[in-house]
Amino acid sequence: MVVGNTVLFGSPLVIAILFAILDAPKAIIASLLFGYLLLPETLYFDLPLLPTLNKHTIPAMVCLLFVLLSGAKNNAKVLPGWLPKANLPRVLIFVLLFSTFLTVMTNPDPLVYGPVFLQGLRPYDGFSIILGLLVSLIPFFLARKYLAYPEQQRMLLVGFVIAGFLYSFLALFEVRMSPQLNSMIYGFFPHSFEQHIRSGGFRPLVFLAHGLWLAIFFAVTILGAFSLSRTVGGNERIKYLAVGFWLLLTLSLSNSLGALVIAVILLPVVLFFGTRTQLILCAIFAVIILLYPAIRGAGLVPVDAILTWAEGVSPDRAHSLNFRLANEDLLLSRAQERPIFGWGGFGRSMVFNEYGYELTITDGYWIIVVGQGGWVRYLAEFGLLCMPAVVAAFAFRKSQFGFETTGLMLMLVANLIDLLPNATITPLTWLLVGAIWGRIELGRVSDVEDANLIQPKTRVRPAYTRFGGPVAGNTLPDGKPARERYARQHTT
Repeated sequence: MVVGNTVLFGSPLVIAILFAILDAPKAIIASLLFGYLLLPETLYFDLPLLPTLNKHTIPAMVCLLFVLLSGAKNNAKVLPGWLPKANLPRVLIFVLLFSTFLTVMTNPDPLVYGPVFLQGLRPYDGFSIILGLLVSLIPFFLARKYLAYPEQQRMLLVGFVIAGFLYSFLALFEVRMSPQLNSMIYGFFPHSFEQHIRSGGFRPLVFLAHGLWLAIFFAVTILGAFSLSRTVGGNERIKYLAVGFWLLLTLSLSNSLGALVIAVILLPVVLFFGTRTQLILCAIFAVIILLYPAIRGAGLVPVDAILTWAEGVSPDRAHSLNFRLANEDLLLSRAQERPIFGWGGFGRSMVFNEYGYELTITDGYWIIVVGQGGWVRYLAEFGLLCMPAVVAAFAFRKSQFGFETTGLMLMLVANLIDLLPNATITPLTWLLVGAIWGRIELGRVSDVEDANLIQPKTRVRPAYTRFGGPVAGNTLPDGKPARERYARQHTT
């Protein structure tokens, strides 16, 4: 624990070094990837009135501090302000924060289940939850401001892919030797070891919360690598294709079927479709994810067919999936008792028997949000996560998104699909969301750059050759280099 705490609370020094040697966009990417992938899980420091200090909040808060201190010294291309300019994300952020107060106001009553006493919510809890939400959104605000331009988005893709490639060697070590790195370096195991024994082998987790978190990280980096291969040619394209296949091999050895299925489903979209088709498919996935609770509640999800398929793959996986679905049914019934603003935190949305025994386990992030904050918070938070794909699909003609942006979109969609069975929302999720909202706000890049050009005070006429035609660059109509003495420059 001593090593873990030392590394955790010494991480601001590493981030300071990154900001000293890199420009702001690169430093933000490197700092958040470093914090998420290398800092220890489960360790935290909780102060009154302040957000919990852990591996997710410390890098984000330190990054915000450094970009605020650097101010005008930053030469990076940035979007003005900290809030999105579009009304939709602004409204969603406002509803997400304001609905927290309404959740607190509608849950003042304590709950008693035998020996279990769950306190009612107080105004203090509302401020605490809102502060926690704001801190969790810091990567969103940073990415929207500093990672909106295409070259910055390509930089973000490259950062994910490099991090995934380097991390794959640690994961493959744990595939062979069992998940030991966290215990070897930090002195503890962050989860249940039994859950990481799969099919006669091991499910790696390295320094993350669970092997499922590692698996979806590899899935998004696979999509990122193949997306980068669409932006370049020659040897560089071969390099990214090779990295993509290496990461796909790593994921296939990691004993996480769900993330592998997500990657395999989205991989043809990355490889074989153009940017507009990619955006349309991302929008379709996003709408399905956003409407999933309603579809699930209406009984339109083919549960029996899914369980039959899972049974054919692995009885253990089918049992695990059936357990999750049964829990979802119980939790949905509980959520319908207070559907608008939810039950709040402190386990109030869980199901207990009369003896105080907890009957449910929350896995999917969507059911956690619905239970705690009701449908209002769900629509606000998942709207903020899902709607950029829909908006981008409609804004394609105006904004002309490239493969670097659609690559980020597909990575986000992969993570959103995984939020249905798992609670794998991380600072990297919000980093992707913020970058995409920023790119939508930026619009057509050429228009932005033209508007920002300093107009010259003089008008320069084109140079003319002795043949009477304008010089195109430095070449004559016959393709030979133009000489200066054959050109006249007229300036008025």
